[in-house]
Amino acid sequence: MSFRSGPKKLSESEFIGAVTARPDIRLFLIFGQDASAISDIAARAAAALGEEAERVDLDGEHIRKDPALLADEASSLSLFGGSRYIRLTMRREEALNAFENLLGADQGGNPVIATAGDLKKTSKLRKLAEGSKQALTYICYPPGEGQAAATISALAQQQGLRMDRALALRIARYTGQDRKLAAMEVEKLALYHDASPDNPVTVDMAAFEQLSAETGEENVQALINHVLGGKLRALGGELLNNRQMGVDAVRIIRAMQRQVALLIGLRAKVEQGTSPGAVVRATPSIFFKEKESVEAQLIRWPAVRLAGLNGHLIDIEQRVMSVKAELGTVILEEELTKIARAAARAG
Repeated sequence: MSFRSGPKKLSESEFIGAVTARPDIRLFLIFGQDASAISDIAARAAAALGEEAERVDLDGEHIRKDPALLADEASSLSLFGGSRYIRLTMRREEALNAFENLLGADQGGNPVIATAGDLKKTSKLRKLAEGSKQALTYICYPPGEGQAAATISALAQQQGLRMDRALALRIARYTGQDRKLAAMEVEKLALYHDASPDNPVTVDMAAFEQLSAETGEENVQALINHVLGGKLRALGGELLNNRQMGVDAVRIIRAMQRQVALLIGLRAKVEQGTSPGAVVRATPSIFFKEKESVEAQLIRWPAVRLAGLNGHLIDIEQRVMSVKAELGTVILEEELTKIARAAARAG
């Protein structure tokens, strides 16, 4: 992840600290490909303003219809006489005119904490924010498994837990490298073991498996395995489960992307002459219950098809991000079904 305001870059904690330390900044924009990190950083930035601060929630549809609204809210006084901030949630470019009004106003007053999806370097909205002395931006990139595991290990240490790298990797995969879900898993383990920094406890894989009853909300791995494994009969029920649980379509597609990236790396070893089974057995980050599924996927998906699928998933993500959530779910389900049918034919 990186922070940008002119030539200087700050860490995540420094960016959050700027919300209270930099009254000259009107707009704090957080965006990128890691939706979990974006949400977490925005929440921590808001929390830094204090529980008593008045919060005003706006979304992209509000400010698209009324571009002056954001600047008006930013300059308004709190109803309760205390501090105030605006929490803006959007997808892509719908805030461009509103940002222009905010940054061009005679005065700002209340900070705006805004989140968006993956804004490319060509994005007019991103260029506007990065080029303004009254705005700070923070880009959230998807963590690799190693980075996610390191973050989980650090969270565990803060909670008084000692865990090896294999368990940290397992939690990273189980939670889809979602930092909020990972933090919840670590907290459950700490509570179960009554662990604290003053009372450190070593935790093992068995304890994690005992506590982590998988649900459709917490783990989309079953859905991914059905799609990439071409299991059409089971796919319908899994899609329904995820829809009923309200699992975000973008989260599912990014979990798919991570699985395909894993398969691309493993398939390269297969192309060098190692059997799929041996490659999977030699990869400690793959949970033992998933090894059979991953091996079958390696057999079913050669390198050239994985490369094509990877590009197709990027296109699907862009389509899902450009529409409302309900339509995004429909698009995703249709595309996942097509991929599962292709996998079934390959089998």
